[in-house]
Amino acid sequence: MQFEPYRKVAAVWRNFSSGLLGATSGVDLASLSALTSETMFSTCQINKAGIGGPLVDFDGNFVGMNCSRTRRKKTPYVRREQILQFLEYYRMVSVRAKEETDDAEEPGIESEMKQLLCSIPGGKRKIHFIETNFVDDIWSKLPKGVASKMSRSVVSLASFNGSTKFFACTGVFVKCNACSATILTSASLVRVSGDAHRIDDNLRIEVCLPNEFRVVGILNRYNLHYNVGLVDIMGYWGPREIQISRHQVTSCNKVIAVGRLFTYHNIMAAKGKLLAGKRSKLDCIELCVSTCKTTKAGIGGPLIDTGGNFLGMNFYHEEETPFLPRDVIHRLLLNLNKGWTRAGDTIVEGDEKRCLLPGPCWSHGDADTIAEGGRCLSRMCALLIYLNLLHWISTS
Repeated sequence: MQFEPYRKVAAVWRNFSSGLLGATSGVDLASLSALTSETMFSTCQINKAGIGGPLVDFDGNFVGMNCSRTRRKKTPYVRREQILQFLEYYRMVSVRAKEETDDAEEPGIESEMKQLLCSIPGGKRKIHFIETNFVDDIWSKLPKGVASKMSRSVVSLASFNGSTKFFACTGVFVKCNACSATILTSASLVRVSGDAHRIDDNLRIEVCLPNEFRVVGILNRYNLHYNVGLVDIMGYWGPREIQISRHQVTSCNKVIAVGRLFTYHNIMAAKGKLLAGKRSKLDCIELCVSTCKTTKAGIGGPLIDTGGNFLGMNFYHEEETPFLPRDVIHRLLLNLNKGWTRAGDTIVEGDEKRCLLPGPCWSHGDADTIAEGGRCLSRMCALLIYLNLLHWISTS
C-alpha cells in the first residue's frame, strides 16, 4: 500500500449500547519520515467509544488503531506497521507488512482483518472437537430446587493446544475451599488422541464457570483406568460441591444426565431410566448404563435422580449412556494415593490417605506431612492466581 501524506481517513467505532456504527472523517497527519514506533495523529475527532477502533483510508485499508481521545483537534493512533510488529513478536499473527507494493496487490481491510481474526487467540479458533446440545433438552422442565443446585455445581471445561480447541466436556465441583476448588471430570480432556494410556502434557485447560467467567485449570491427578481426572481452579467463591455417597446405586426409575456447553455456556439435561444389571459396551466392568440421550459435551457430567442426588459421572456411547457409579468414585476420592497419577509424575504409591470428601483431608500422616501439603497448596494457589491474572489480561 503506497503511503500518501495528508490522505483522507476515517475513524470508525461501534456504540456498545445501541450496536450502531459511527465514524468521523479527517486527514492523516503522519509524516513520510516518521519512525514506526512514533505515535501518529489524525484530525478525526472521536468520543470514548472510538478508543481502540480502526483508522482507515477512503479505500478501506487499515491505517492504525485510535488509541486515545484528546481535547485537541487531533487524535493519536498506533500505526499499522507497529501493530503487526507487536503481533508477530508474540506469534499472534503471521501477516507481514508489505512495503512499496501496488495498491492492487495490497489486501483490503476485510481480507486483512480476516487473517488477523483467524490467527489471534480468541478469534476464529480451529475446532478439533465440536460441541452439540442434547437432542431432548429438558433443563427448563426441572424443578427449581434441582436446577438451582446443579447450575452452581456443574461447569464446562476445554483443553487447547495453542489456540486450537482439543476437547470439551463437563465437570462437577467435588471440593471447595476458601481459595480454591477441585473439579471431577473425564480424563478424555487431556488424553492423547488414539492412545488410551497417555495424556498430552502440552494442553492448556480452561474452565467456564457458572457465572460464564473463564479461568485457568490445573490438572491435579488422573486415573486412566476409570478415565477420570481432577482439575484445580483458583479465585471462584460461589461453587457448590456435589455430595458423593458411598452407597451403591441400586434401582432408580427416573434419572437425569446434566451437561454444560463450553462455547455457548448453556446448561442442559436429558431424562432416562437406569438399566439395572446391564453391562456397558465400554471396556470397564464397573460401569453402569442409563437410557439418557446425551452428546460428547456431556462427558464428565453428573447423573442425578429427580431429587438432585448424585448417582455417577457420565461417559458417552451412541447407543447408551455409560456412567461410573458414585460408590466407585467415592472409593477413588477417599484415597488419592492409590491408582491415581499426579500430573507430570508417575503413579503415586503409599499408605497415607489424602481425601477429597467431606471430613478430614489427611489421615495416617504426621505434622510434617500436613505442613508440606499446606505449603504445596499455597504454592499452587499462588500459581493459579498468577495464571488467571495473565489469562484475564490476555482476554480483556
